[in-house]
Amino acid sequence: MADDPTRKKYMTRLSKLVDPMIEPSARARGFVLSRLISHWQQIAGDMASWCQPVELKFTKGETSNGILKLAIASGRGPEANQQTENLISRVNAAFGYAAVGRLAFVQTLQAKPSRPEQPEAKPHDTQAQTNQSIWTLDEKLQQIKSPELRAALRRLGTPQDR
Repeated sequence: MADDPTRKKYMTRLSKLVDPMIEPSARARGFVLSRLISHWQQIAGDMASWCQPVELKFTKGETSNGILKLAIASGRGPEANQQTENLISRVNAAFGYAAVGRLAFVQTLQAKPSRPEQPEAKPHDTQAQTNQSIWTLDEKLQQIKSPELRAALRRLGTPQDR
């Protein structure tokens, strides 16, 4: 393993590994749309569960006042029309300029099945198991010297439903 010629002796930036995979898609869709897709949850808020960006078109030579095409779940058309101005202002605020001037809706998104509401309280034994796994994780992370890396790994290893 020590003399493996394909193995590097230094760390490589994640961006160097990921960029070649993402670049063709980003180039085809455009930087603005890829940024819009990656930040859609923060931009759209609650609407992101039933609404997703599909396409962003600008007139030739322009980079503002484009038409954003959104795929929405069936039956959400009236609600989407009501939220049009709000969504346009949120998108433009995210970009810092008037990137979108109009929205177009296509009802092609499959509605996500609604989950039945479950009580928030977990059974005691499940909570005890979660606590035990967190303590075990903390013991393993004590060997890591970097506090930033230790904190990041703890966030990744901790259940999100807490």
